[in-house]
Amino acid sequence: MNNIDNIKEYAKINRVPIINDEGLVFLLEQINKYQVKEVLEIGSAIAYSAIMMAKNGANVTTIERDQKMYEQAIKNIADLGLTTKIKVVYKDALTAFADVASKEYDLLFIDAAKAQYEKFFNLYTPLLKKGGIIICDNLDFHGLVETDLTQYKRHLRQMLTKIKKFRTFLINNPDYITTIYKIGDGLSLSIKK
Repeated sequence: MNNIDNIKEYAKINRVPIINDEGLVFLLEQINKYQVKEVLEIGSAIAYSAIMMAKNGANVTTIERDQKMYEQAIKNIADLGLTTKIKVVYKDALTAFADVASKEYDLLFIDAAKAQYEKFFNLYTPLLKKGGIIICDNLDFHGLVETDLTQYKRHLRQMLTKIKKFRTFLINNPDYITTIYKIGDGLSLSIKK
């Protein structure tokens, strides 16, 4: 895959969840606004968002636990000549702290296992620089989070409940100023106080 359109097409054909266009615009706008140079991304998938952030001037460290996704991410990054801008860590994000803790980050971008968002947030926010930001994707989860959860099967209901709980955690966290946006699939922006 030698260009970004091919990566998007691959994601569509193979049902790989990547950030949607509206969410990506928001993400890149925040990178510019906050002059982000170092990004820690939780959840690489096929490196679409990492590539877009790197093309926007950021250095990206991204964590991916799925071997097939990891291999595709490495290939996509190499095909686009971005191996010096993007480092991919092949590990479960809940166990990868030591692999990424050698520097501070301007942005923590969480787009991985939705049920683990609060754990990712608590684990990796100590690596944020003062004034650093956290962006989380999929906080509306296809518009399902604000519906009657009793209509869904148990597994989906549990995940949606965890997303709702995480949204409340973000809004009430005294160390951050958080805004949740109805952009893309629901994005939050948390600014460290």
